Amino acid sequence: MKAAYTEPGILVNSGKFDGMDSVESKSKITDWMSENSFGEKTVNYRLRDWGVSRQRYWGNPIPLVYCPNCGEVLIPDEDLPVLLPENVQLGKTTQNPLLSVDDWVNTTCPKCGGPAKRETDTMDTFVDSSWYFARYTDVHNDEKPFDSDKANYWLPVDQYIGGIEHACMHLLYARFFHKFMRDLGLVNSDEPFARLLTQGMVTKDGAKMSKSKGNVVDPQYIIDRYGSDTVRTFMLFASPPEKDVEWSDEGAKGAFRFLNRIWRLFEENLAVIIANKVAVEGDISSEFKELRYSTHHMIMKVKADIENKMQFNTAIASIMEHLNKVT
Repeated sequence: MKAAYTEPGILVNSGKFDGMDSVESKSKITDWMSENSFGEKTVNYRLRDWGVSRQRYWGNPIPLVYCPNCGEVLIPDEDLPVLLPENVQLGKTTQNPLLSVDDWVNTTCPKCGGPAKRETDTMDTFVDSSWYFARYTDVHNDEKPFDSDKANYWLPVDQYIGGIEHACMHLLYARFFHKFMRDLGLVNSDEPFARLLTQGMVTKDGAKMSKSKGNVVDPQYIIDRYGSDTVRTFMLFASPPEKDVEWSDEGAKGAFRFLNRIWRLFEENLAVIIANKVAVEGDISSEFKELRYSTHHMIMKVKADIENKMQFNTAIASIMEHLNKVT
């Protein structure tokens, strides 16, 4: 052999474990070591530190001052929150913009009353966005983040929608914050969100749209020509929400034609719609029965697809099928 063999194999020179599959033997060896008090099974998490400080204006100020006499001093609870200054000079320095506001940076030490300087780093904006859904339950509370009774009434959030990149960023942080608030007794639910929908991306010629690739389509020209409802309909109809959407100008034109068919149908029957009365005398014709069945079937299908499955494309397809029967 010219290189070490690294694939699964059979154990040799391993005592009672000779002849075992190298993968399956791991649990058996671990159990044997536990039984003989040589060790115990454990789980190793590959956790990394999260540097939450940022050298920028927006974000939560870190409630800390630096005093030449007392060192690092936390701002007392009664002096919170620390508010950002409004006269910050943006775009005029490569340093932290808060350094441009001397009367904010220079303050007094809460412990000795002497001169001190504020911490000018702010926290990562994930510190804000990781628990905003709980704050929404009690937005006017100026005494604490939120009232637990109100939060427990509304939470968990019914539906979380985000791109795949949120699974290892915002969703992860939101779950971490929520479980931390649960451990503090602020909320009683284990998870912040009841349902998750990971939406797909918009692609062009098979590639993800990005400025670096130069394949971004500005929908404004479609909106200017066909209207925003056309863009919405095309985006919803082109693909299930969890799948990627391939942008197509022809698809947008098709959505425009579909919407115009509905518009014309209402325009041509406006008097009947306003009167809200359809005269049906004697036996109902088979065509009318079929139309009425199609109407109620469409309503049921659209309601189920949207409320239960969030499948907007099949809901629109049901409307298209029904429109073909109406016209």
